[in-house]
Amino acid sequence: MQKLEAKPENHKIFVFSKVFEFASAKQQAEKKKLNAFGLNKFNPFNRPTDETVVLKDQILRYEPFWYVASRRQLDYTCEVTYAIPVHNPHATAISSKATASESANYPVIRQQDKSKIDVPVVEHCHRSIEYAGHFDGLKRGIKTKAFIEYINKFNHEEVQQVALDNVLKPLLSVDELTSVVRSELQNQVINATTIERDAEEITALHLYFRPVYAFEYRWSTTDKVGVIEVDGLTGEIVEGGNWFKNTFEQTFTRDNLIELSAELATMVVPGGGTAVKIASKMM
Repeated sequence: MQKLEAKPENHKIFVFSKVFEFASAKQQAEKKKLNAFGLNKFNPFNRPTDETVVLKDQILRYEPFWYVASRRQLDYTCEVTYAIPVHNPHATAISSKATASESANYPVIRQQDKSKIDVPVVEHCHRSIEYAGHFDGLKRGIKTKAFIEYINKFNHEEVQQVALDNVLKPLLSVDELTSVVRSELQNQVINATTIERDAEEITALHLYFRPVYAFEYRWSTTDKVGVIEVDGLTGEIVEGGNWFKNTFEQTFTRDNLIELSAELATMVVPGGGTAVKIASKMM
């Protein structure tokens, strides 16, 4: 088992600039407010109406998602036998001369009209396995493609601190994210006789915050509440959204992220002798 190390240079925080303003997002939410209560809108006897559904609260929050890149480096040996064809029909054995005083003899094996020698060798190998992925910090079923499009299409800036109101804490735990990364790196068959070095490293740890508007509506005749979300980048509407409350109480900084990662360096990863080096820790 090997202790984990942190590399501060791999830690970065990015914040997206909102495209849609509050007024525009609210206008879109108002059009869909009856949908905040699911199938109730189809109930002919008791369904929400424009008059009974009123705005209770509204907020611009910043939701987290992760990008993590990792690499596994292996040095190992394989003891294998090479089958080498022999083209001389009269050869009975082949000799190889390793040094001036040493040589090895290999008998020729004939099978029907083919001839070969079997040569035992040791292959000295190096292999690099890489894995990268995007993860929703709030543990929802958002597809990776959405996060890639955010990064490719919308303006975002690297910051040393997130000096904004209503910044949500990631719900995705360090252990969960690290387990996913390690599982992907380890989910490769290594045909080795001896592993000389096996090191895992997280080469990039990026935490992104994107703007999302949330509008909480109350259905006055039933006292039920529902939420409509409006993406501050794309304007996409999510009906039946969530009203998250797990915000940072203080300004979140890159130093905070590095400090959290440094805690991982004091932990030991179980694995039975595999040398593991994780370069950073998630929240």
